[in-house]
Amino acid sequence: MKKTLAATLLLVLLLAVLAVFALLPKGEEEPPYIFTRDWLEKGNLWVFDQPPPEYLEEIGATGTAFSVYYGGVNEHDRNYVKKLHGRGFRVTANFPTVQSGTTENLELRREAAKRDIHGNPLEFLGLEELYEMCGNHPLWREFLLNRIEEQARGGVDGILIDEPGDLGNCFCDHCMRAFNDYLAEHYSPGELQRLFGITDLSSFNYREYLLAHGGTQYWDDPNQQLQIAYLQARYWNRVEFISELIQHARQAAGWDIPVTANTYGLQPNHQIFVPLLDFVICEIPLTPEANPGRPWFRPLPGKNLTTYLLAEALDPGKPFSAFPDVFELLHLSEEEWWLWRHWLAEARACGASFMIPHQAYVYGGGSYTLEADQISPYTRFFAGHPQYYEDLERVATVALLHDLHSTLTNRYTWQANLAWESFENLGMLLQEAHVPFEVLYQGDGIFVQKSLTLEKMGKYRAIVVPRYYDLEPELQELLSQYSSLGGKVVRCDDLSRDELLIPTLKGLVGDLGLETNASGDLGVVVYRRGDSLLLHLLNYSYDRGTRDFRDLTDLQFTLTLPEGVRLEEKTLKLVSPDMEGATLEFTVENGKVTFTVPRLHNYSVAYFEG
Repeated sequence: MKKTLAATLLLVLLLAVLAVFALLPKGEEEPPYIFTRDWLEKGNLWVFDQPPPEYLEEIGATGTAFSVYYGGVNEHDRNYVKKLHGRGFRVTANFPTVQSGTTENLELRREAAKRDIHGNPLEFLGLEELYEMCGNHPLWREFLLNRIEEQARGGVDGILIDEPGDLGNCFCDHCMRAFNDYLAEHYSPGELQRLFGITDLSSFNYREYLLAHGGTQYWDDPNQQLQIAYLQARYWNRVEFISELIQHARQAAGWDIPVTANTYGLQPNHQIFVPLLDFVICEIPLTPEANPGRPWFRPLPGKNLTTYLLAEALDPGKPFSAFPDVFELLHLSEEEWWLWRHWLAEARACGASFMIPHQAYVYGGGSYTLEADQISPYTRFFAGHPQYYEDLERVATVALLHDLHSTLTNRYTWQANLAWESFENLGMLLQEAHVPFEVLYQGDGIFVQKSLTLEKMGKYRAIVVPRYYDLEPELQELLSQYSSLGGKVVRCDDLSRDELLIPTLKGLVGDLGLETNASGDLGVVVYRRGDSLLLHLLNYSYDRGTRDFRDLTDLQFTLTLPEGVRLEEKTLKLVSPDMEGATLEFTVENGKVTFTVPRLHNYSVAYFEG
């Protein structure tokens, strides 16, 4: 009886204490996190994977990408998202669309894997029990729709779609039916018969057709027009599904959640997704070890101005960020941090950004981390000098034409590849010759609705048309009108070799706007700011032995002054995150300004102040 009474008294006492605590004034509750899109800016700096908030603070990052929910929404990643939100950072979910490793459902992996023409499943990067998944398989589509819905409701600020492009290497029944559906929607029975020799679409099977002609891949198709139609169907199906995924994510999130995608190399078959995206992230090949035999390979440390100029020409309003693919990290030492400074500066000089790795996955195992103090001198420099990167107008006398139709499908698919290679190689040639240039972008009217106008073309004294281009009649007419108004058109198909481009331009135009004694190891991007000029100077002479850049010295420049630029009363400043600033002497004579930069280590900005 005494024990019962004691227990009762203890319970009453406990309830009284709880009642007192309930009456005490409560602290302020944490305000709910507000999802917005107002953080989308050209200078967004992303970090790969899940760095601590202190790392992000030290380098001034926007947040993380390829970050959370790779294998689905989980409590660990949710807590990480909340931690970063509490410190003011943004987090994007990692949403692979081809890797079977995103699910532990082995039955789904095997069932929805891509199939070669003989019905064998295709392994992902040659890894056993990891398959490339078929973008047309209904079970895999259902899985992706459910997964992106989970991610959209997982409290993230954006979603990064990896592997949006889908190669035409699957010949399963679902893909064959999707191709037939495309043909039925886009061609009349008469056109099917005349163009492709298809008399009865209900009995046509592209896989069986290829096998009957001794082929195992679409490029073995003896009918070039049917081969192009097959690729167009693959692109069409993929763009439609990626668009469906994006809309599904936004409905699930309940707000206009930003979406990006890994548009690898900004190659034509990835450009087609850019109109769907809010910002663009792009793997680019950078190291010789990771890119043997690849025609788009760029020797260290990159020379990627053409890629950045192409991104801006495609959609100037969208933030663009590049980064090395996972194969690159396998061949890079964590001590090669000067390279990352260079890549950051190159991107920022072109109005873009570059992603930083922190415990980023390396193909084959392991991770790669760039220490914050190795990169923060550059990121602080960018943040502290917005006038070098914002509200600028690029100065260029020459435009390099990019025609999506020519580089995506062309008259023949093999010509499309050559046209893309020609575009990239000519951009490199112009960069190394220090010709101030930009990219003019012509969409294909199907995936990218972007057309050139005479007004856009008229900004340049010459337009370079790469090799193997198959221009539509409307664009041919525009170029003719541009030429009749005094513009110079250089069709590289008319040149015996690419090396003749620069002397041909000089012969046609004369003054290309910039003269320098520098080698191709110097990169120059020229901008106008009001009545003044600004130059971004980039050193590409990197020594992998010392893991540092070799100084370029006594760099002489003569620039033709654009109309309205007045420099006589100004001061020429040279600033850099690498060294103390300096004031340089210059002369203005006959509409040109001449000056010498005594030393360039990695990156400097020369600007006329006052």
